[in-house]
Amino acid sequence: MTEVFLAGPIDFQDVETIVDYRLTIRDRLREAGFEPVDQYSAALELVAETDGVAEIGERLDELPDEPYLDAVSHAVAATSFEDVLADPSLVPEHTPPEVVTDIVERDLSLVADSDAFLAYLPDPSCGTMAELLHAVRCDHPTVVVSETPPHFVQYYADATCPTAEEAIETLSERLATV
Repeated sequence: MTEVFLAGPIDFQDVETIVDYRLTIRDRLREAGFEPVDQYSAALELVAETDGVAEIGERLDELPDEPYLDAVSHAVAATSFEDVLADPSLVPEHTPPEVVTDIVERDLSLVADSDAFLAYLPDPSCGTMAELLHAVRCDHPTVVVSETPPHFVQYYADATCPTAEEAIETLSERLATV
């Protein structure tokens, strides 16, 4: 089965937005016969099952061992759980260098090990752009979901599409010819 790395903004995003787009696109990739590679799915599924902030806080010990969650833990330790949920920019602000390295190296490895790349990019994202460039270097087919793709995304991506449905269809077509 073709493995598709799912990229998209995480830093500076509220939890509900991340859960919504990542789980929706992951499920659509599966329906199209792909194996999504999404390092955040297990944690996001747990968050989606909760009933509000209080329950998320009570179930933190159930979350998987994941470098980005280490970053969140550092931000929570420096501020509070409620502060981090209210202001996601606190996560990168309080992430120690070794955790940054873990996040980046893990993501780049997952991109390299995948067969194709799909990014959700409603707004510019440094991390997603870096992952796109890595996918291009790995000679993977790359498709980006963006209504208004920035110039560099237009230049590097094999295709850009305004919706996830169109992006998955385009990716299927491109992989059929590879």
